[in-house]
This record gives sequence, C-alpha cells and structure tokens, in this order.
Amino acid sequence: MSEEVVADFTGKLLTDDLDQLKPVKGRVLLNREQLVLVTGEGKEVIFLSKIISTNPGSVAASVSQFLEEAIAIAYERNGNQKRAIVGGNTQTIAKFRTLLFKLLIGKQTVIAKHPAKRGGRITDASAHKMVLDLEESAITLSKDDQTATINVESVIGFEHETRDLFDKPRPTLSIDHAAGSTTLTTFISLLSQRKLKFLSQFIRLNYSKVVDDVKNIDVSDTETQALVSLYSAGGNATLDAVITGDETEQKALLQSLKEKGLVTKDDGQLHLTSRGEIVVTDRLESVNE
Repeated sequence: MSEEVVADFTGKLLTDDLDQLKPVKGRVLLNREQLVLVTGEGKEVIFLSKIISTNPGSVAASVSQFLEEAIAIAYERNGNQKRAIVGGNTQTIAKFRTLLFKLLIGKQTVIAKHPAKRGGRITDASAHKMVLDLEESAITLSKDDQTATINVESVIGFEHETRDLFDKPRPTLSIDHAAGSTTLTTFISLLSQRKLKFLSQFIRLNYSKVVDDVKNIDVSDTETQALVSLYSAGGNATLDAVITGDETEQKALLQSLKEKGLVTKDDGQLHLTSRGEIVVTDRLESVNE
C-alpha cells in the first residue's frame, strides 16, 4: 500500500471469494483509498470508492456467532456486487468502523440547517455550508470558528427527505436528537446521495445500539406512565406534574428512572433523555398497532 496506513490489525474475515462457512483469521489494512483483507488464501483489495454499503445488520446470525463484533461491507467489482465481513474484538472494530466512515464521508462540505426545529417548532435558522466530520459516536458541523455537535446516542429518529435548501430541493437527512432539556432537528444535505446514505448508516449503527440497550431495560408500567406523561408535557415538567403518590414514592420512582438513564433533573424539572423518548415511542407504537 503506497498510501499511509491508518488501520492495521488482525481480525476474522469472510468474503465472497473465500470458500468458508465461517470467518478465518486475517490481516486488515486501511488507507485513504483502499481496504485490503489478507488471508492465507490471498488478499482482497476493496477501493473505498467502490463501497456501496456498510450495513452491520446484514451480518447473518450464522456468521456473527463466531464474532465478538463485526461490520459487513458491500462493494462493487467488475460490475458485480461483493461482500466482506470484518470481525474482531469490540474496541478494535469500533475504532476501525469510525476510521472507515471518516474516510468515506468525513471532512465533507455539506448544506446544513441547525437547528431546523426546536421542540418540534420550526426555527428561523438559515441553511449554511458547513464542514461535516465524524467522531466515534458524534457528528460535528463546523463553520468558521463555531462547531455544533450531534451526539449519535442522543438521536431519537432520522429519515431521508427532500428539503428546499439554498432555494433548491435537495436530498436531506432529517435528524431528531435530544439536546439537554429539549429536542432539536437538524437538516443535513450532501451532494452525493451515496455519501448521504453512509451518513444515515453511521447514525443507524449507533442508534440501533441505543435501541437494543433500551430494550434490555426493565421498565415498569408505573415508570412508563410517568415517561408518557413527561413526553406529553413536552419533554420537561415538574416532578409533581408527572409522578403521582406521596413524597417517598415519588423519590423512589424518580431515582429508578434516573438510574436507568431515562430522565434527568435540572432546576427542579424533569427532562426526558433520548433513551426515555425511545421507551415512549415504543409504547405509543405498540398502542397504535
């Protein structure tokens, strides 16, 4: 590799060209132009410009059982779509994944409106050209000496839309995220729809981890009712407005919700966290089904 190597580690690999039912040990090398997977069978060179998808959800259970953590990469070669799976320990793959996404979409000039909405209400913010970059669990938008950060773990939801930005309809990612005591919506548009898809995959990867984490939290009916009441109040309210019972019961319920990361308390008010919003969203969706 003539380019400077930004990642070099030993992992478990599986590609379409390997006649294996389970991953094999191999070496992973990454630079700004290509990803090289080396095994005893040879090597597979994947140009970053040919990567189509980085969807972790496509790692089949029959393969993931052999891996602590993994990422699936779909790419084009000679007119055909190929797939490779890179696995390893959680920390190593997390770092590799971040580096890969940074090379795919980091340091891009984008059109962004931040915040486009505050608490669900449209703001008077203007669209600006900004520089987008990625950290392990955050998106940064920079203009001049100002930087806005979207912590991906605070993302409540996101969707692809077409928005009028700079007086022209553009493919846009609309991102809802919790920021302190309120919910913000940020619009981000990239000229390349391929790179816009990578951005949504980066968010989905981290968002899905939060959703899975929330699903493993045991939330009682009483706690759920309190969260729904807080959500109905706009995401922040006084303790008495959302939690009934005597003072001892209120304190116990509040403590439980805080320990589970579903609410925070500031200046005498409760605030719904992104995890708390996910619980409420799941509850409302189940009621409407």
